[in-house]
Amino acid sequence: MRVLFWFLLLAGAAVAVALAARLTDGYALFVAPPYRVELSLNLFIVLAVAGFVAGHVLLRVVKRALGLPEEVRLIRRRQQQERARAKQDAAVVALLEGRYGRAQQYADEALAIPQSSGLSALIGARAAIDTREFAAAEELLARPDAQVPSLAVPRLMLEAEMKLEQGQPLEALDLLRALRKEAGSHTAALRLELRALQGAGRHAEIPALVEQLVKRKVYGAPEGEFVRAAAHAQALEARADDAAGLRAYWAKLSDAEQRMPKIARAAARSFIAQGGSREAADIVARSLERRWEPDLVALYAECRLPDATPQLEQAERWLPTHSGDARLLYALGVLCERAQLWGKAQTYLEASLALDDTYRTRVALGELFARLGRDRDANAHLAAALTLALAELERT
Repeated sequence: MRVLFWFLLLAGAAVAVALAARLTDGYALFVAPPYRVELSLNLFIVLAVAGFVAGHVLLRVVKRALGLPEEVRLIRRRQQQERARAKQDAAVVALLEGRYGRAQQYADEALAIPQSSGLSALIGARAAIDTREFAAAEELLARPDAQVPSLAVPRLMLEAEMKLEQGQPLEALDLLRALRKEAGSHTAALRLELRALQGAGRHAEIPALVEQLVKRKVYGAPEGEFVRAAAHAQALEARADDAAGLRAYWAKLSDAEQRMPKIARAAARSFIAQGGSREAADIVARSLERRWEPDLVALYAECRLPDATPQLEQAERWLPTHSGDARLLYALGVLCERAQLWGKAQTYLEASLALDDTYRTRVALGELFARLGRDRDANAHLAAALTLALAELERT
């Protein structure tokens, strides 16, 4: 139907032109002395239309001819971009496969093509970092095409990770601060920041960061609690020589955090190192009320108060529910010895030894028998303690 429509339209136009030509009897006269040209008006119109069409065609031909060099350049540029993109895609696939050497090779080949993207430089740098070729990674990241604003965020991420791999956490933190200005706080950057804070020993800043990672579901609640507890414990250990700092940090922790075994253990050790055995004993006792931890019981015995009687009474209150705990029996023996209750000390230490033969219990018994003048028994226990200690060292 469309062909028929156009045929009828063209036929109608031809008939209209023919009728118009028959009705037109004028002429066109061109005079250029001594020449005189006279044409019928119909012929003049036909020539004018033909001349316009010919001129239009000629102009298009000339324009196309003049634009051919630029068109050729565009075609070549497009081909180069396609080749560079193919190499770049191959580099990404190799990187995801863990074939870092091949990924770096493809990235270098892509960068050798004039129309390559700076993204290839970042891919090559990523592969170089994974193979610890830091000089090559730095060279790739310093390229002008990798310095464009659109690649600022991934470039800073790679630079920060490279500093971490090189053992330079403070420099990594500086880069992450610059990254935060560029893109705010996003999950991958927060994970890098956590590593950097751990490497820099800035444990006090970790718990707040872990809260953000838990909210973003990087960590579940139990994992987040474990990481926070470890950070608090390390921060407390780092303040073992700073009495004011230790007390200030301990005071800002919540009651639930103070009772966590890992945190309580670190705080108690730091207080003991500063001569604060009373605070350490209270910390351990409160933590044991929340959850029984044999290591904390042994630490409780290390708290040397002027009067060991209150400690001993507290430890004996735990005995009915934990009578089979060798660490508690050891702690009771040590506290009885400190309170000069020699018979009870021997009973508790021998009961602990029956449950778990450790060099610490042997040493405690040896010292007790030496104090009581039983040199043969003391020497036997101390010799056994040495054997056990040497065996433990070999295992570690």
